[in-house]
Amino acid sequence: MNSSFEFSAAIFDLDGTLLYTLEEIAAATNAALVRRGYPEHPVSAYRHFVGSGAKKLAWRALPEDKQNEEEFEALYPFVIEEFERLLNTIARPYDGVVDMLHAFSAAGKKLAVLSNKPDELTKLVVKEFLPEIEFVAVQGGRADVPLKPAPDSALNVAATMELAPEQIIFVGDSDVDMNTARNAGMIPVGAGWGFRGADELAAAGAAVVLSEPSELKSLL
Repeated sequence: MNSSFEFSAAIFDLDGTLLYTLEEIAAATNAALVRRGYPEHPVSAYRHFVGSGAKKLAWRALPEDKQNEEEFEALYPFVIEEFERLLNTIARPYDGVVDMLHAFSAAGKKLAVLSNKPDELTKLVVKEFLPEIEFVAVQGGRADVPLKPAPDSALNVAATMELAPEQIIFVGDSDVDMNTARNAGMIPVGAGWGFRGADELAAAGAAVVLSEPSELKSLL
């Protein structure tokens, strides 16, 4: 993206975009797997397990020969319990995120967080790590709204901001986020520092892929 792009607001994904949470997600899910007698996965495997919500994460973490509804229903409650137990114990904001968000606010840009992480946990995480940032909306995955990449949640946030979708950049680290932005008519901006990497973001249609959070300030 260059200075010819104009925008009035930014919606940010959470995990892999604002916060480094991969080790915490891996620890929680692995703990749930152990409780069910299943093998653990290396942290690196979770780069591709995450992004589509806690239910998809639990399904993907199951051994392939156990990926059925009965085994999923047994594992999923343990995953949520472990998420809650370990919440905010390992996660941290990426370097430069807080300064970048303050710069966006100072420039008059409206801010929001939109995650597929369960809604209650999303709100707790943002309150813990980004308490000084004024967000118009902080929304996670809810049963009554389709998860990303469906555009519904992003469009709901745009309505809360009282802005047209094309006035909003959507910043995320996965193809799910880039597809959400395109489905909602927003400007997709790739967080190349996140879990999936620049190649996936470019292939998914990112208008630009940045290598670190501080580079976002160049868009102001």
